[in-house]
This record gives sequence, C-alpha cells and structure tokens, in this order.
Amino acid sequence: MRMSLYAGLSAGGLIILAASSLLWLRYGERIYFDKMAAAIAGCF
Repeated sequence: MRMSLYAGLSAGGLIILAASSLLWLRYGERIYFDKMAAAIAGCF
C-alpha cells in the first residue's frame, strides 16, 4: 500500500516537472520559473 502511494507521488511529480520544463523551454521566461518555484514552495 505504501509503495503504491510513493509510486503515485513520484509519477505525479515527474509529470509536473516535465510539463513545467516544457513550458519553460517554450517561453524561456525566468519569471515563469520563479512563479513555479514559489507555487511549489507554497505547497509545502
């Protein structure tokens, strides 16, 4: 049970990282990266 939870969290994290990196590569804005980092930090 615990392993499936970790697998789901890691998969979700990878998807979020992939999506954000693709958007960052597309727009190339440092401001976007800072907003994303602030949003991720706000989750914790």
